[in-house]
Amino acid sequence: MQVLALSRRLPGTAPEPLAALAEAEARAAWALHLAGVLRSAHLCPERVGAAVVLECDSLEQARAHLRTLPMYAAGLIDFELTRLLPYTGWQALFASGPQPAAARGGRG
Repeated sequence: MQVLALSRRLPGTAPEPLAALAEAEARAAWALHLAGVLRSAHLCPERVGAAVVLECDSLEQARAHLRTLPMYAAGLIDFELTRLLPYTGWQALFASGPQPAAARGGRG
């Protein structure tokens, strides 16, 4: 299952402690990426923070992985988590019409 995690600074967090942990945070995130847990990471231009997509069995497992990040462990940031499920809205559009080649078992 994929999990979307939106980070946010906790109230009262100054930039200096975050900056001091930036390299360690990047290394920990890279370790999660190499382990196949962190699938992608993005900056959010409309808000302060990042959005990361994790591959986990549960929200609890995602939270456990996020606890390994130094900024989270230091109590400087938190994450809002939500499960991402496959979008099924297209199913209604194509239920009675032609199926893609892959669904028909052929190439064309």
